[in-house]
Parts: sequence; C-alpha cells; structure tokens
Amino acid sequence: MADQPYAHGILGNWAVVGYGFNIASIVSSVFVITTVAIACIRIRDMYNTTSFRLSAWIAACDTVYSACQLCVFDNGYMSSLSEMNLRVIHWLMSGSTMSFVFMSASVALHVVVVRFTKYKHIVERIQPWYEFVSLLVGFVLTHPILYLYKMLQWSSRAQIFHIYDDPAYYNLTSWLTKWSWLFAACVFMFACMVYQAVVMLKTSKEVVNAGKSNMYLERGCYLDDANYAPISTNPKNSTSSVTLRLMLYPAVPLLTQIWVLAANMSPNCPMWLYVMANLAPAIQGVINLLIFTSNPAWDRHRRKWSKKNLPGYISEFSTLKGSSIGSTDADLESSCDLSRPATLKS
Repeated sequence: MADQPYAHGILGNWAVVGYGFNIASIVSSVFVITTVAIACIRIRDMYNTTSFRLSAWIAACDTVYSACQLCVFDNGYMSSLSEMNLRVIHWLMSGSTMSFVFMSASVALHVVVVRFTKYKHIVERIQPWYEFVSLLVGFVLTHPILYLYKMLQWSSRAQIFHIYDDPAYYNLTSWLTKWSWLFAACVFMFACMVYQAVVMLKTSKEVVNAGKSNMYLERGCYLDDANYAPISTNPKNSTSSVTLRLMLYPAVPLLTQIWVLAANMSPNCPMWLYVMANLAPAIQGVINLLIFTSNPAWDRHRRKWSKKNLPGYISEFSTLKGSSIGSTDADLESSCDLSRPATLKS
C-alpha cells in the first residue's frame, strides 16, 4: 500500500474520529435493541407502539452499517479482502442505509396519516409491515451490486469502492438501485415535516383566535380505547408534543444522508464534503438513541416513576402549573400516542 498518503487513507486522522463515532453508534444501537426487547417482554403492549418497535429495527440497521464502516476505515483489512467480500460489504452498507431511511419515512407517513387525515384505518392495516417491507425493499433494491459491473476493488488512496465499468452504465444502475430512492425518500420526509409544521402552526393560531382551546379536538389523538375525545386544554402540550418528537425520526436521515447525496452528486467532491459524507452516517446510532429516550411510549412510565420517586417535585410542579396531575391527566400525552394506529368506534 505504498500509494497511501496516510495510514488510514485520504481521510487521515478523520478515520480515527470515524472509528470513535461508529463504536459509539454500535454501543448505542445495542442498548436500544436490548431495551426494546426487555420492555416488550415485560410490557407486551409496548410492541404494538409503532415508533417504539421501529426503534429497534432502525438500531439494527445502524449496527450493520457501523460495523461495516469500521472495516471501511481500515485500509489494510479492506485491501486484503476478495472481490466478493468487498461486494458483500458494499451491499450490507447500502441495504442497511436504505432500510433505515425507509423505516424513518414510514414513521413520517404514519404520523401524517394519523394526525392529519381521515384514513387511519389504512394505517391499522399497514403498520405491522413497516419494518418487513423496509428491510425487504432496502436489501433487494441494492443487491445488484453483488453481480453487476466487471470488477470491484478497494482504492486505498481514495478509501472508496472502485468499480471498473462503463461510467454511464454505472451512473444509471447506481441511481436506479440506490440514489434515486434515497433522494425520493428524503424529499418525501422533508415534505411531511414542512406540511406538518404548516398545519400545526395554522391550527394553533385558529385555536388561540377562537379562544376555545378547551373544546378543541385533536385530530389523530386518541385514548387507549381508540375513541376520539378532547384530551387537553392546551394542544401544544398534548398531540403537538407527541407529533414533534415522533418527527425527529425522519429528521435523522435528512441530517446524515444529505451529505452522502451531495458528495455523490458533485462532479468534483471537495475534501470537507467527503469527510462529512463519511462521518455523518457514522453518528446515526447515537442520534437515534437520544431520540429513542424521548419516545412518547415512555411518557406514562416516566410519570409513574416520577409520582413514585419524586412526589415533592410533582406536587410543586402541579402547583406552579395551576393544575393537578391526576391519573387521567398524567396519561394524556402517552395515550395520545400517534405511533400506534387509531380506530374510530361508532
């Protein structure tokens, strides 16, 4: 490997930073998977919470990607692999990325349909299939890397997979199998976030102007018995809070994959963009752990723990807010769980 400008390739010391990010992401993802497994075993109803269940599958995708990227940052190891092993690593990284993005898009779709439309019965039917379809489509779409192209080798200097084939053919197939889907998913998630922000802002203004927030019925917010009912005198503290936290899930791929898209769309990728395209996805596992801790599925259990262990704080908080935290009020936000499908009983 005499052509290497640095021990870790062109990334140099940034590869060491990438090692740290990927290890942190793997540890974070394993923690999320373990927590979800234990929670679902002890509290079976937690598995029916869509965003909570998807958190474990997203963490699994992050684990696969970070484990593969640890290999990518090691030029010596990558240079020693056979072509088929390189193709498998390339496929695992691409498939796990696409599956993660599709699952995040599923959360965005779920929230928008439940929160802002009348088609909640559709969500009931499709929500159990989110992770299966995301994994299947993600890995099937990207699997042609296993047999397409004349030759695939590891470039130590550029620290990338170097594909030997007609450039026009490579650009066409790569966009058909990965980049166009990634771009479309990111556009969809961004549109969902913008639409949600506009609707929530408009709704908040209407409630304030009408002066009837106590009679406001949050669309898409339902109690555990699946009946729609007024749940809060302040919409911002109920459904809006849950919605905003759930929409953090699709925000992650927008923050991390935009650099990868930009680097691959740029004819002459600058060094800073190349570094960001390598490091941003490496931190996905840590970001998803932070979002997981704020998942609305935890709200009821956090309140129960607080009432049991911090009664003085709860009492003081209730006094400051000017309202009591009764058994019903304590469960409002968690029962207003947009991460589960709703049914409207007649």
